[in-house]
Amino acid sequence: MTISISKSPSPPLLGTDVGIGSPESYRSLSPSAGPIRKGMPGLSCLVCGDTSSGKHYGILACNGCSGFFKRSVRRKLIYRCQAGTGMCNVDKAHRNQCQACRLKKCITLGMNKDVIVSSAVQNERQPRNTAQVREDQIERELEHPMSVNSATVSATHPAFSPGATHRFMASLMTAETNAKLEPDDTGLDENIDVTSVEQERPRPHTAVYPEPIMFPAGQETIYECSARLLFMAVKWSKNLPSFSNLPFRDQVILLEEAWSELFLLCAIQWSMPMEACPLFILPEHAHTGQTGKVSPYSDMRILQEVMNRFKAICVDPAEFACLKAIVLFKPETRGLKDPQQVENLQDQAQVMLGQHIRAQHPTRPFRFGRLLLTLPALRYIPFDRIERLFFGRTIGNMPMEKLLCDMFKS
Repeated sequence: MTISISKSPSPPLLGTDVGIGSPESYRSLSPSAGPIRKGMPGLSCLVCGDTSSGKHYGILACNGCSGFFKRSVRRKLIYRCQAGTGMCNVDKAHRNQCQACRLKKCITLGMNKDVIVSSAVQNERQPRNTAQVREDQIERELEHPMSVNSATVSATHPAFSPGATHRFMASLMTAETNAKLEPDDTGLDENIDVTSVEQERPRPHTAVYPEPIMFPAGQETIYECSARLLFMAVKWSKNLPSFSNLPFRDQVILLEEAWSELFLLCAIQWSMPMEACPLFILPEHAHTGQTGKVSPYSDMRILQEVMNRFKAICVDPAEFACLKAIVLFKPETRGLKDPQQVENLQDQAQVMLGQHIRAQHPTRPFRFGRLLLTLPALRYIPFDRIERLFFGRTIGNMPMEKLLCDMFKS
C-alpha cells in the first residue's frame, strides 16, 4: 500500500520582504516548536484562529504562532512572501504556507519582539505544571550547550543521561554505517560509500569522511548519483531505532518533510573531501526543461555557496549525523500523531551535538551556534526545485512522495 501525504512547500528563507529587528543575542537556536500546552476554552488565537493557550508576547495566541514568532525573532529570520503580494490568508489551515505573511500578521496584531529579549517573557506566561517547568529548563540548557551540567540534565530529563545520549549517538553512527550503498541497492555497478565510518561500533572522534567518488562528467551520472544519495538518506532514517519506533504514518510524514534537506546534507558530506561537489557544478545538469523565472544556474551557485559554508566550518561526520537527526525530527510538522516524542528526539540530537562539540572542540564554544545556523540554508532552494534539478529525468511525473514511499519499503 502506497502512502502519500500532501503538504505545503516550505518557503525559502531568502528575501527582504519581512524581517525582524536585531535581538541582543542568539539565545535560542533550537528549531523545535517548544512545549505544548492545553488550549483555553473560549479563547482563540488572534493570528490564526486556533485555540489559544493564553497570552503570548502581548496578545492571545496559540502555541504554534507564539513559537513561530519566538523562533523568528531570536534567529532574526527573514522571509519572502510566496505569492509576492504580502496578503496571504493566515488561518489555522494555511498558517504554514507563507511565513512572511504570518510574521507580518503577528507584528500587526501587536506581538512584541522586545519581550523575547527581556526577563518579562517569564512573567508573561500562565502558571505551568511541573512537566512544563522541566521542559523550559531543558530549553534553557539547550540554548547554552557549552555550559550544560550533565548531572542537572540527567536529573531533569532521563533521556538526556550520559548513557542515553551515548546510545543515541551510537545509533546515529551505526545508521551511517548501515546506510552504505551496495550495488544491489540501486542496480548500478559502482559502489558509492557515503558512510562516515567502517567500525562495527563507530566512535565520533575516530570517524572519517567517505572516499570521494571519481566519475566521468555527464548528466546521466549526476542523476544516478542523486538517486543513490537520496536512497542512502532514506536508508539512514530507517536504520535509526528511534525513528522506526515512531508511528509509521509519522515516519512517512517526517521523511516527506525533510527529504530535500537530508539529500543535500548527504551530498555535502559525501563531497567534503573534494574541492567542489560534482552535483552542483556541471553545466549540463542545469538543462532539465525548467520553467519559471529562477535560473537553474543560480540554484547551482546557491548550493555551492551552501556547501562552502559547511566546508568552512569543517563539519565532522558525528556533527553531520546530529544535523541530519535535527532536520529529520521536526515536531512542528503538520499531521504528526506523536509530536512530543519527535520533539524529544530533536532535543536529544541537539544535546548530543553540544556534548560532542564540548568534548572535541573545547576552545570553540561558538561552533554549536554556527552549525545550527547552517540548517536554514538547506531550504534556500524550495524542495520542488531540488526535485526538478536532481530527479526530474529519473522519476518523470511520479510524485516524490511515491518515490520516497517505495524507497522506504524496499
